[in-house]
Amino acid sequence: MRYPYSRQEITPDDIAAVTTALTGEHLTQGPQVAAFEQEFATALGAPHAIACSNGTAALHLAYLAANLGPERGLLTSPVTFLATAAAARMCGAPVAFADVDPGSGNLTPATVAAALAKTAKPIAAITTVHLGGRVTDLAALREIADAHDCLLIEDACHAPGATYRNAAGVAHHVGACRHADMAVFSFHAIKHIAMGEGGAVTLRDPDCAHRLRTIRNHGMSRRPEDWQHPPEPDAPWYYEMADIGYNYRLTDVQCALGRSQLRRLDESLRKRRRIAAFYREHLDDIPFVRLPALPPEPEEHAWHLFSLAIDFTALGRTRGEIMRALADAGVGSQVLYIPLHHQPYYREQTNRPLPGADAYYAQSLSIPMYPQLTDDDLQEIVAVIRRVLRP
Repeated sequence: MRYPYSRQEITPDDIAAVTTALTGEHLTQGPQVAAFEQEFATALGAPHAIACSNGTAALHLAYLAANLGPERGLLTSPVTFLATAAAARMCGAPVAFADVDPGSGNLTPATVAAALAKTAKPIAAITTVHLGGRVTDLAALREIADAHDCLLIEDACHAPGATYRNAAGVAHHVGACRHADMAVFSFHAIKHIAMGEGGAVTLRDPDCAHRLRTIRNHGMSRRPEDWQHPPEPDAPWYYEMADIGYNYRLTDVQCALGRSQLRRLDESLRKRRRIAAFYREHLDDIPFVRLPALPPEPEEHAWHLFSLAIDFTALGRTRGEIMRALADAGVGSQVLYIPLHHQPYYREQTNRPLPGADAYYAQSLSIPMYPQLTDDDLQEIVAVIRRVLRP
């Protein structure tokens, strides 16, 4: 595929950083992990970042910290990847879905409030998804979460580097947790920071951060102040496990790559915004096609995805036909995502219609979005899209 819908960017600096880590003393549990955590937290304005093996592990850690379980459920978006809800089911927690805005695919304060008023499930946390890099209304969602005694968690896997404004117009970084209790990130190969796999949780609570670090490493603690039954006052070999934990560690090799990628985050965001502007200029007049809405300020969108809304019925062609025609011409596309309430696992658990999510899904098609695309590339992609979508 000449132009896949997404592609990782690996530079000589990335390769050098990984080589240095491979020839160092630690492949895992070494200094690169702590350095990446500190640099990532600083970049987002968060006091704490806990790196882990992947985005699903990050979600699971956040839900464990939120004490989700059979009597403490999750409310989230149906338009997201499987892991956003599945990680709560891994805690034994019930999952309910709120509808989304059919244009952006994001939760809104109104849809969340309506879902909380109707659900009989005990909701302890709300996870809002910044779909495609467009940030949801975190300040308003914070008020709703507080009114219902819920934690607010950001699934920010698409949105590192994005910002938003509160009611007073003050800008905050996604992941700084000025309104959310925790934020979750993914470092999958096609994300803004690509480690192959990897994830992180950011938060402000130091006690919760320590708990997440412990859970991440089998539930082990080597801190004497945590021990209940130390064999002697000074026991350098000793550790205790007071609760179950997991091996959700991230390696030094991955963190070395992540540190190198993190240095290019601002540059990557600028390139993604340039690509989005190009698409908006050259695809805005195609019949039966609607472009993604812009946020009030350009820096508020991280542009992980550029998703067209296509009226396939009016166009007289199926989505599969369009995708195959684009692929034959070398242009990749993808549907992100199949709503979770369409999945067999959740069908019987979802007992109310979600028309916004269904409408978003029915017309959604993501086109190539990654920093390496040049103006010549974009001209070629646009020409193919215009030709394929010609009525």
